[in-house]
Amino acid sequence: MKKTRRIFIAILIALGICCLAGAGAILLYRCQRNRISQETLEALRPSAEESAAPTAPSPIPIEAPPTAAPEASPQPTATPEPTPQPVDNPYRDGFLANEDMAAWLLIPDTPVDYPVMWTPRDENYYLRRGFDGGSDQNGCLILDTDSCVDPLTTNLIIHGHNMKSGAMFGELDKYKEEEYFQEHREMFLHTEKGVHSYEVIAVFPSQAYKKTEQVFKFYQFFQADTQEEFDYFYDNIKALSLYDTGVTAEFGDHFLTLSTCSYHVDHGRFVVVARETGYEENYAPFR
Repeated sequence: MKKTRRIFIAILIALGICCLAGAGAILLYRCQRNRISQETLEALRPSAEESAAPTAPSPIPIEAPPTAAPEASPQPTATPEPTPQPVDNPYRDGFLANEDMAAWLLIPDTPVDYPVMWTPRDENYYLRRGFDGGSDQNGCLILDTDSCVDPLTTNLIIHGHNMKSGAMFGELDKYKEEEYFQEHREMFLHTEKGVHSYEVIAVFPSQAYKKTEQVFKFYQFFQADTQEEFDYFYDNIKALSLYDTGVTAEFGDHFLTLSTCSYHVDHGRFVVVARETGYEENYAPFR
């Protein structure tokens, strides 16, 4: 009996060692994959100056020709309006590296500086995959299947993991504090053709409701073809907002909605909605 017990204990110890070794190998693999994924993204990120909203070049001053007769007052020479010249897309390499990349989202002075992936064939494809398609627990920012950048839908919904490390949308819930909103009220979405500018209009907790529940479901709003459809979305996000941002909107405006998991209720979500304030289609074609 003692011999049998010793053999049994030895087997348990061996199994325990194997399990620990396996868990360690999996953890090491995940760490390596996450590191590779981060290095891939880092190589694609342009400098802060390059990723800022492009501006038209300053016009070159044109000198007036010399006058022949001093006694005649020279007529003012009209300066022609400069033609804005296309500029290189700072995220060109990202678009070329992966055709699933729909845009690049940047919220200045925050960790949110990531590609946004769009895969209508399988919305969850990048849920646990990095930009390069390899395993990555952070996943990627995902543009909702029913949203579209070109042609632009009324509302673009981007989903992202609420990572404890702060990656992806791990710090999005800092918008609960009005002071944080005041310091990070702007965000930019770079597409292949140009850059959309946004300003935060509403911040609120919500959840993914059951299909049968008759409540406001922010994640079902993509297009407003009528004033009534617009008002339903606009009135609800303003009523739910944790504070008054002072930003307003009207029918015809476009929105960007960022959504991440929240744990205040089952299937909770924390949501930040921004209104488009400008669009500059000034990127040179590269395909």
